[in-house]
Amino acid sequence: MIMNPVALGFVTGLMIAVILLVFIFKYVNKDHKLKTEYDERQKAVRGKAYKYAFYTELAAQAVVMWLLMAEIELPIENYALLFTAMMVGCTVLAVYCVWNDVYWGLNSNRKRYNGILIAAVILNALPVVANAMAGTLTENGKIGMPLLNIVVLVMMAIIFVEFLIKKGWDEKADEEV
Repeated sequence: MIMNPVALGFVTGLMIAVILLVFIFKYVNKDHKLKTEYDERQKAVRGKAYKYAFYTELAAQAVVMWLLMAEIELPIENYALLFTAMMVGCTVLAVYCVWNDVYWGLNSNRKRYNGILIAAVILNALPVVANAMAGTLTENGKIGMPLLNIVVLVMMAIIFVEFLIKKGWDEKADEEV
């Protein structure tokens, strides 16, 4: 069986991403270790975040499963719909971690980390802009690969806005003390 070119590109991109992540984690951690370190409180809170993210993704996947079983046609490729459900869980994880001050590890270099996040925004925006300019956001009336980048951009925007809200909240709390 010959693999679909889109699937082959996805698998290739995924393998490259895994390799890049090793270097990125070593770069963003102050001690250049692959593993980010957390204290006991952070570990406990992150455990709750993973639990909430897991149940959120289960619910999102159940909705997707129902949509597919009911044969409700959406202008979205099935793989993009599944990816969106996965990213809903990832967004819950990140949002909970940011709000509870456990997004950053003890050995995280925030400036480097922010640089990587900015690069990720740019790398996810480029294909969306290119597809929009070429008029290829949809094929056969459905959006596919570009939606993956759009979903990641929305997730990152939510996290960025939450960082700003959290910063303002913390500053207000510090003023009241």
